[in-house]
Amino acid sequence: MKRKLALGVVVSAVFLYLATRGIEWSAFRAALTTTRYEFLIPGIVCTMLGHFSRSVRWKFMMLPIKDCRIGPLWSATAIAFMVNNLLPARVGEFVRAIAIGRTEHVSKSASFATIVYERVVDVFVLIILIWYCMVRISAPTWLARSTEVLIVFNVALLVLLFVMVRWRRRFRSLLARALKPLPSETRRRVHDSADSFIDGLGVTTQPRAALPITALSVAVWGFAVLGVYFCVLAFNLTLPFLASVFLIVLISLGSMIPSAPAFVGTLQYACVLGLGMYGVERGEALAFSTVYHATQFFPITLTGLYYAWRSHYRLSELSRGEVT
Repeated sequence: MKRKLALGVVVSAVFLYLATRGIEWSAFRAALTTTRYEFLIPGIVCTMLGHFSRSVRWKFMMLPIKDCRIGPLWSATAIAFMVNNLLPARVGEFVRAIAIGRTEHVSKSASFATIVYERVVDVFVLIILIWYCMVRISAPTWLARSTEVLIVFNVALLVLLFVMVRWRRRFRSLLARALKPLPSETRRRVHDSADSFIDGLGVTTQPRAALPITALSVAVWGFAVLGVYFCVLAFNLTLPFLASVFLIVLISLGSMIPSAPAFVGTLQYACVLGLGMYGVERGEALAFSTVYHATQFFPITLTGLYYAWRSHYRLSELSRGEVT
C-alpha cells in the first residue's frame, strides 16, 4: 500500500508540474474571482445524478445474482468513490463489492465480477466518445493510439469473461490444473471464489438486460459531460458543447493512470491540455481544473463518508478491505 501511494504521489507530482509550468498566476487568480459559481450548483447535481445512475445500472448487472435494493447499491457506490478519493491504491471497487455483499448478503466475488463487467461497459462508451471527438476535431495522434490500446484490451477482456461463462467446466478444469501444487484448502477457496465470480457474470448471457444497461450508461456519461459543461459556463468560456465531451474523455483517460488519491495531477493536466486545444490560457485552464475538481471531490466524498459512518465503517478497515 505504501509503495503504491509513493508511486502515485510521484506520478501526481509530475503531472502537476506539467499542468502548472509556465502559467501566469495572475490569470489563475483572475479566473477564480470572475467565476459565476451559481452555475456549479446544477453541475454538482448532474455529477451526483451520474453517480446515482451508476448505482441503478449496477442493479441490472446484479440481477443474475440477486434483485438488490437501490439504497444499498447507492450507499456502496458512494462509499467506493469516497475511498478512491481519500485512500491510495484504488481500493474503492473492492470495498464496493464487500459493502454490497455485507448489506445484501451476496457473494463478494460475484459482486466484484459485476463491477469488472461495469468497467468493460464504461470503456466501450469511452471509446465511442473518443471516436466522436476524433471525427469532429483535430485530435492528437496519441489519442488515436490510446484508443487502439483500449479497444484491444477491452475486447480481449470481454471475450475472456464470456469464455469463462460459456465454457465454465473447461475453465474450472484448467484452473484445477493450475492450482494443483497448492494446498487443498487453498484450492477449495480459489475454486469457490472463481465459481462465484462466474455467477456474477451471468448478465453477459442475458440480452434483455442490454437495453436498460445501455440507456443507463448513456445517463452515467451524459451527466458526467453536463458536469463539465456547467463548469465551462461558470468560467464564461465560449466553447462548443463538444469541448465538454472532449474534456471528459481526457479526464477519464487520465484517471486510468496510477496517481495519488482523487486523481490529483492527472485531472489538472487533462483540463489544461484539453482547454489549451481550444485556445484557453493555461492559468485560466488551471483555475477551471481546480474548481471542477472540487465539484467532483467534495459532494461524493461527503456523501460516502456519511454512509460509511452510518454503516459503522472505519477508514482504517476500508483501506485494507476488511469491512465486516
